[in-house]
Amino acid sequence: MNAAATSPTPIAAGKATPRRLRRAGEILAAAREVFLDKGFERSSVAEIAARVGVVEGLVYTYFPTKRDLLNEVLRGMYLPLLRDIEAGYARLHGLRSRLRFLVWRHLRVYVEEPGLSRIVLHEVRTGPEYFKSVLHDLHVQYTSFLVRTIREAEAAGELLPGTDAEMVRSMVYGGIEHRMWATLFGRGSVDIEATADAYTDMVLRGIQPASDAGVEQRLARLERLVSPPPPTATPAPAPKRAARRRPA
Repeated sequence: MNAAATSPTPIAAGKATPRRLRRAGEILAAAREVFLDKGFERSSVAEIAARVGVVEGLVYTYFPTKRDLLNEVLRGMYLPLLRDIEAGYARLHGLRSRLRFLVWRHLRVYVEEPGLSRIVLHEVRTGPEYFKSVLHDLHVQYTSFLVRTIREAEAAGELLPGTDAEMVRSMVYGGIEHRMWATLFGRGSVDIEATADAYTDMVLRGIQPASDAGVEQRLARLERLVSPPPPTATPAPAPKRAARRRPA
């Protein structure tokens, strides 16, 4: 992880004394509540300040803009998530185990943090400033575990050399995002375990080389499909019976 991901919550002015750090935490907690209640665009710094019990101007001495507040709230979601993934990933080996873990963990984000997930998808990643933000850097780190999984699977011979890791990353995270879209807005639920199994198997069928036995079976099936049917045997005519002669 880089310094932006691991450094403590930045404070705009003054020393990071225990009192200021405590106040910064209170402001961030209030900001999280307001953003979850109203979304980013409809929230105001004045309302955040009122929840803390301070004047609006004091909030700006800690966080210069409302966008900075949002960045820090979301960073508070990403950092524990990155630590959790790092710990779980280190205990696993092999393409399927690691891929299944990353799919499962990403599904949990949508189930456990639907409010913040909606804000990320609707109000953060859609803006042009996102690509220059610390949140973009955090998201790159978050998805880098999948790229690492692909690269190590190539080295181990589980995937063919030259597998497009960026394409796989887009397929996995983009597909899950689309799958979970309705769940984020309260329409239906998802079985995380079953979905993780099914999605992992689907991805692996698309990126893993087929076994020799599997290739032979597919070729045999294709041959059966394209080969003309064998001609049907024409039944042999029944032998003629000799005519019986009438007595004279």
